[in-house]
Amino acid sequence: MASGWQSIPGCTAIAALVRGMLAKRWVRFGIVGGAASVSYFLLGLLFVSVLALPTLAGNALAYALSFIVSYLGQCLWTFRAAEAGSGIATHRTMLPRFAATQAVGLCCNSAIVWLFMQLGVPYAWAMPVAVLLVPVMVYMLCKVWVFKKQASFVQPEQRQPQPELAGAQQTAGHHPAGNEDKA
Repeated sequence: MASGWQSIPGCTAIAALVRGMLAKRWVRFGIVGGAASVSYFLLGLLFVSVLALPTLAGNALAYALSFIVSYLGQCLWTFRAAEAGSGIATHRTMLPRFAATQAVGLCCNSAIVWLFMQLGVPYAWAMPVAVLLVPVMVYMLCKVWVFKKQASFVQPEQRQPQPELAGAQQTAGHHPAGNEDKA
């Protein structure tokens, strides 16, 4: 018999829905991006409005700290790059790639807004287009380049199972590597 929150009607279904959503990498990517944005906003207010740092210095510090939030969240949770034997490159490889990806995202964002404004579209309409398109591009770059699985890093027991063994391993509790999509 269920006890606690499991006995409340609908809670088990809601918990299953949340678990299912969090199993999708793109959902985790959005959550981490949102957390990094909120941290940037709040830290910026703290540094500039409360601690009275010069505006550009406080903004830059807030941006740098939110970059760390974003990198660690995407690396450790979204793409699960820190799991032992996951086949992902090291931070020495991933961090510069992530920084480059963020720079490309900023350039694309600026280009989209500039282009739309050159076409006579108001900034308030151009910005949402960039906000929707750029994260998709950044996600794809993170997936195929920044946190890409490296065959040379995959240990033999982590390699894909033979087709005839795949079903037996799945039923025996073997789960795919954490960096694979569960869509």
